[in-house]
Amino acid sequence: MASWAENWTDKMANSKTRSLKAFEAEAGVAFTGQGSPPIDFYSPFGPLIAKIRLPESLVEQVNRYADQVVSSDQSMEFILPEDVVVSGGEDSVAQQTANLIKRYLAGVENTVVKDVMFETFWIVSQYAGTPSPVHFHSGDISGVLYLKIPQLDNEPYEESLTYISGRQAGHINFLTGGKQWLSKTLISFKPEVGDLYVFPGWLLHGSEPFRGTGERRSMAFNAFATIHEL
Repeated sequence: MASWAENWTDKMANSKTRSLKAFEAEAGVAFTGQGSPPIDFYSPFGPLIAKIRLPESLVEQVNRYADQVVSSDQSMEFILPEDVVVSGGEDSVAQQTANLIKRYLAGVENTVVKDVMFETFWIVSQYAGTPSPVHFHSGDISGVLYLKIPQLDNEPYEESLTYISGRQAGHINFLTGGKQWLSKTLISFKPEVGDLYVFPGWLLHGSEPFRGTGERRSMAFNAFATIHEL
């Protein structure tokens, strides 16, 4: 039987969640761009965020290298070597990511990208209780590809909360401001293996911790693009 303190905590969490829901945008697709694989665009509060499902073969390619480096129980980050990123020619991680960045910029601003240069690719491996605090990146364009996801202890409960009210489901959250009236300033996405999010490097984002077992693994990148106007 739950104690009065536990009941009070749950009641306060539910109340806070209801009051803060008004500031969280829905994860609805603004439009879907042409090409294969499909590329979905989100426009919750200004900058467009793209979500693309990458081929399983690319996810496996990156995981094969990461499996040799990650710890079985300790969160860590490490740079992907250049030979891993460029191996495979047109099917390489670098080339496929560059092609998707070109499609992203063409869809957002009707531009032709002359060249994409990558600053770095890196792996983020995290276990229960480890967050990625809100931050921005140094490149023009950044992205996060999910490679592994954990098993949550109580997914229905976590999904009933929000990022602001203490959810610990490992979602990625994008933010542009505070508590402005009649304005959406936060959007959250539930990680799925193979999902790549592409967004402006300046956009604040972070990943909340999770309560559960297993590893949350992602690949991030920073890129710079040379653009020609159409």
